[in-house]
Amino acid sequence: MSDTESRTTRFRGRSPPDRDDEWEVSTVARRGTNSSGSAVCAATGANVPLDEAHSLVKLRKPALGVLRDYEYDDLIIADGALDELDDWLEDEE
Repeated sequence: MSDTESRTTRFRGRSPPDRDDEWEVSTVARRGTNSSGSAVCAATGANVPLDEAHSLVKLRKPALGVLRDYEYDDLIIADGALDELDDWLEDEE
């Protein structure tokens, strides 16, 4: 990823292989929380402590209801695993 290319620009609009084609990446941001606990990295399967640096991938898809434009979901990506995220999003399985 070049210094001028944002994470969101790099991944926006792509669909994860474990979701239907309507789901797409809307934003990717580096995060760290005060939460204890952990989550599984969507791209690598590694355990990610939520109180350490990681990336939060916000997914969206058009909502069927009239009151909301989109439904949202989040994925956790381990720190340093953006290349793996790139490969995972390209997976056509």
